[in-house]
Amino acid sequence: MAKLLTDSEFQRFSELQQKQSSFTITPEEADELRDIVAHAQKRRDDRAAAMQSIETFIQQFDISPDELFSPEQIGEAARTYGLIPAAKKERVLPPSFTFNGKPYQWTTRALPDDIRVPLFDAFKAGQSVKPFIATLKDASRCAMTIARLERETGAVYAQPWLEELAVTRAQVDEAATKLAA
Repeated sequence: MAKLLTDSEFQRFSELQQKQSSFTITPEEADELRDIVAHAQKRRDDRAAAMQSIETFIQQFDISPDELFSPEQIGEAARTYGLIPAAKKERVLPPSFTFNGKPYQWTTRALPDDIRVPLFDAFKAGQSVKPFIATLKDASRCAMTIARLERETGAVYAQPWLEELAVTRAQVDEAATKLAA
């Protein structure tokens, strides 16, 4: 019912329904309630007729779903209605660092200078950044961290340091393409 009425109509409908349930509704209010319900039913009927017309035109002109909706919309609808399993979206956490016992997350904002300067200096100097990284066991986050550092500094992380983090160059390159997107 709420979708068929405006906010003010639905609020009034709720008030009148409350009065009706407590037997304090006047005959004029009962008429108003019937009018609101009739108005909602007419809207429902109009919507049903419009949907029927749309379905008829889709069949008549042999319109395929991919002409009407994007693949993402079709996939989302299929997940919503249980036609395909609702796969969890891959959640990528931002790089995390520790420096002087203080944790930092590298979100879309820039890192604070108290960690940014020593981290970037070490990275550009070709040193290991392993002591800075808080999530060493998460290879995908390590790869994302290195890819982001390479993008921000323009330097390339040395292969021995990648091995130290148990990350391959392919993982860093894949993370870099995700960053670009």
